Amino acid sequence: MRRALALGLSVFAVACAAPGADGEDADAALGGRTDGSGSPEAAARDDARLEAGYRDDATVALDPPDAAPAPPPCGEGDPDGDGYGDGPGCAGPDCDDTNAAVHPGAFEACNGLDEDCDGNTDEGLNETTCGVGACRVVAPNCVAGRPAACVPGAPAAEACNGIDDDCDGAVDEQAGATTCGVGQCERRADCVDGAEGACTPGAPAAEACNGIDDDCDGTVDNGFRAVVHGTSYGVLRTHHDTCDGGAQRIGPGCNAAIHRFCAAQGCTASGWGPVENSGDAASVTCVAGGADRQVPFAALAGIQPACDGNQQRIGPECNSAIHRYCRGEGFESGFGPIESGPDAVTVTCVPAGVSQVVETTYGALSGFHGPCNQGNYIGADCNAAIHRFCAASGFSSGFGPVEHSGDTAVVTCVRP
Repeated sequence: MRRALALGLSVFAVACAAPGADGEDADAALGGRTDGSGSPEAAARDDARLEAGYRDDATVALDPPDAAPAPPPCGEGDPDGDGYGDGPGCAGPDCDDTNAAVHPGAFEACNGLDEDCDGNTDEGLNETTCGVGACRVVAPNCVAGRPAACVPGAPAAEACNGIDDDCDGAVDEQAGATTCGVGQCERRADCVDGAEGACTPGAPAAEACNGIDDDCDGTVDNGFRAVVHGTSYGVLRTHHDTCDGGAQRIGPGCNAAIHRFCAAQGCTASGWGPVENSGDAASVTCVAGGADRQVPFAALAGIQPACDGNQQRIGPECNSAIHRYCRGEGFESGFGPIESGPDAVTVTCVPAGVSQVVETTYGALSGFHGPCNQGNYIGADCNAAIHRFCAASGFSSGFGPVEHSGDTAVVTCVRP
């Protein structure tokens, strides 16, 4: 058909040629060779050119050859329009033609469905790893059709087993089960490659006032818990001017002066006394490990009515009230007042590690200092008697009486 059209156009071109054109021109118009030979080879060549869709002068393109027919659409065999179904043009069968998101090759989501029609549900969603050491967990990202989080395991105490039990990134650190030595000498058996070695205690050092058992004898700050210091009223007066050894040798002013003196000694923080005195000389006992408490007289009067700040501010009933108050706070005993105000006092409570309450008699105390007896049961003489009694019992010193009744005297002794 295209050859006939081309030949028609050539004839039309010849008919329109100028009059007088010779035969050679006509042959050229008919697609022959320009030399007028009109050979069969030239005609065949022209036929091929025309089949390719071009005129002889290659200036006008003709319609391309007819394309192959398009395949029929998936059509009525694909209700959800995803290209998969039962029609002849479908890419393949569909396992669910009511859901366009479900077909072979579809993306598999964590929802309990088989989107890619391979017979498996939620496959290929991988796993997540979290935690370190024994806490490391590998968990699926999808469980029962729902996204799942990865939760590390719980850490445990580190054991000597080559495993990071406490999940801190280190293995067998401080993991020896056997300990030896006390205080700063305590050591744990070394753990090497998951196996426990021998336990060797550390070397003791000289005891210092630092809250540590430096000499490894099982006692903290021994030698510093209670220390008897020799001083003078001249020195004490610099801490509180009423404690001058003349107008006052024992009393509220000297209590404050001794407390301040002890607090300036470094290791100790408070104290009482004088436990011995003669002329300008005064010995006082300083203690470490105590806790100062400010207590209203109203609170002390609730324990011992006479210790109300009016009837008594310092004396046997106040000694008892302070002792009982400190025991109520969880301490072994207490002394004071170390500072006095109009409506409240400050007292020092001492723990059991520093002090011990001891029951004795005035008969026993008088054996250490005669003037301390049932008729003279509190004051400088009994301070000396109690100090000597406690020292003879292996303590550094003591204070009291914190309770008394008849010949019975309860005192508090403090440890060195």
